[in-house]
Amino acid sequence: MSRRKIGVVVVAACAAVLPLVFASVSATSPSQASAIYFGMDAPLTGPTQLVGQSDRQAVEAVVAYWNSRGGIKGRQVVVDVLDNASNPSQAVQNVQKFISDSKYVGIFGSGNAAAAVATGAIASQAGIPFIALSPPTTLVEPPKPYAYILTATARLYAYSEAAYLKSIGVKRVWLMGDNGGYGRDGPAQVSKLAKKYGLEIVDTTIFSPASTDFSAELTRIKNSNAQALWLWTATPAGPTIVKQFKQLQLPQRLVLTGANVSPQFLQGTCGDVNGAIVNSFLATAWTFLPKTDPVRKEAALLRSILKRPVSNFDGDAAGALWAFKAAIEKGAATRAGINDALETKLRGVVTPAGRIFLSRTNHQGLQLDSMWVGRIQNCQVKPLFGKAFAKPKKK
Repeated sequence: MSRRKIGVVVVAACAAVLPLVFASVSATSPSQASAIYFGMDAPLTGPTQLVGQSDRQAVEAVVAYWNSRGGIKGRQVVVDVLDNASNPSQAVQNVQKFISDSKYVGIFGSGNAAAAVATGAIASQAGIPFIALSPPTTLVEPPKPYAYILTATARLYAYSEAAYLKSIGVKRVWLMGDNGGYGRDGPAQVSKLAKKYGLEIVDTTIFSPASTDFSAELTRIKNSNAQALWLWTATPAGPTIVKQFKQLQLPQRLVLTGANVSPQFLQGTCGDVNGAIVNSFLATAWTFLPKTDPVRKEAALLRSILKRPVSNFDGDAAGALWAFKAAIEKGAATRAGINDALETKLRGVVTPAGRIFLSRTNHQGLQLDSMWVGRIQNCQVKPLFGKAFAKPKKK
């Protein structure tokens, strides 16, 4: 297949008659022998397409930047992208293609959490480094050989936001999530830590991301004694729920997560979302960091490469990109060499998302130190809580 600087070519169709989109990300036309090849399984279409498209854009931009400056250790980088249509079954087929071709030394796992769980286990068994671009806690707890998450897991999101809610006196929450991997994992993680943070879960609502009217569910929440609605979704249902939350004038606090920290979401819900509580990792709040903070430097570089504000999904991809690059520089551009470096040589590596700490017993890169919680003001995020930011006083 001929390669262009950045191209998308439809080369086949799967059994489910879904288009198999194969994109080669490169700044040149490198030979197979000299290039370093990665595979990327992404939800470019379907309910989580915003995630997949943002992930791909970030990977394309960073790889082009690296290649224009000599690649990694003098070798050009190619990332071949396959669309899983937000479908775990298609994701499995995609990842199996990468596994079966020895030229691929690593895989960027899906930004769709359910797909990442399904494919991470396969990559682990095959012995190919796999870094998920979504936060399914079960992929890394307990750790699986060759499978990693360099961004925040749903568990980390839950812990950082629960600490903030406790600090402002919120004790009763209603959980709401879509029926995908992230939408179920988030509420499950909150349930596990609720007692530790003095939280009472009034109820949990799981919904289909295809739904377009949530007035019945929101009315139930409005009439409950819950102090906050904690929403877990990265699907198009999120903006709909936010708008209807405002229209129905719910008295509860609206609590969002990093899945909603993107220019598309913030601009699309501007006005309706102001005042909401939200959390993420440092890539999305880098301008608030001290100028001497090394994370700020890396995040500023990512911003300059992207030529637009950094979203949560950009941070997901950047963490994986920086980790793979560091692993090759500290190890070797082979499946085993990359994995060994990830497990033994990447403690404290600075990425745009924050510092990552990995070991043979810890395959979750970011820690609580790289998390922040804050509010949405004037349709922009403002961090208030976290190691890098001041803690608010109790209200």
